[in-house]
Amino acid sequence: MKKNADERLYLLDELRGFLILGVVVSHTLFDMYHIFGFDMPWVESDFVNSISDIGAMLFILISGMVSKFSRDNISRGLKLMCVAIALTLVTRIVIPDYVVYAGILHLLAFAIVLLELIKPVISKIPKFTGVILNILLAILSWNLYERRISFLGFKLFDIPDDIMNGGLSYLLGLKIKNITISSDYYPLLPWITFFFLGFYLIEYIEKEPVKRFFAKKRCAFLAKTGTLSLWIYLIHQPIIYGILYLVTLI
Repeated sequence: MKKNADERLYLLDELRGFLILGVVVSHTLFDMYHIFGFDMPWVESDFVNSISDIGAMLFILISGMVSKFSRDNISRGLKLMCVAIALTLVTRIVIPDYVVYAGILHLLAFAIVLLELIKPVISKIPKFTGVILNILLAILSWNLYERRISFLGFKLFDIPDDIMNGGLSYLLGLKIKNITISSDYYPLLPWITFFFLGFYLIEYIEKEPVKRFFAKKRCAFLAKTGTLSLWIYLIHQPIIYGILYLVTLI
């Protein structure tokens, strides 16, 4: 967050730090079960998947919040996209069965650049309207991967298999035949809606007394971890993989 120390919203850093630690735990469990064959079928349970989804929602939402404070989102987004592409290449070489094609870094990079490009337009939308629109779009597109538009569990209509079957549709969020799913799959819908939801919600947080609550530092460790979340995301998988590999040799 590019803010002065006296106005920094430390709670956002702390939440981001807590969430990135959750990512480390989640990926450790994934590697143990899927790659190293530990007998842990509960890793794929609905409960664990729901916790993972909630964590991703919050992380993306906070990323949308802090992007409002960046002075150069275009540069930041393009650099992040380079990192995301590098991650795709590395996973394709090292673990070809679990390539990251459309992961959370790809999503955030695109969202950050898009935000900067359309900010003059969306900034004119009242914050309450922006919040409602993004929540509504998230609900409608939550089951988009199954080619279904629904509202709170009620199916509205299906998207036929014979339309929207290209690679771009896969990035949008539709299930496409003969395309290998990314091991870290965060398509534009519904996930980008949480990013823009954060863009509007931050306007409420910046007002007193909420701002004072968010500006208080409660845990220096989590706050620092939050500022290093990108680096932690990049290095934690090789470290986890190495540790688990050594464990299997014992």
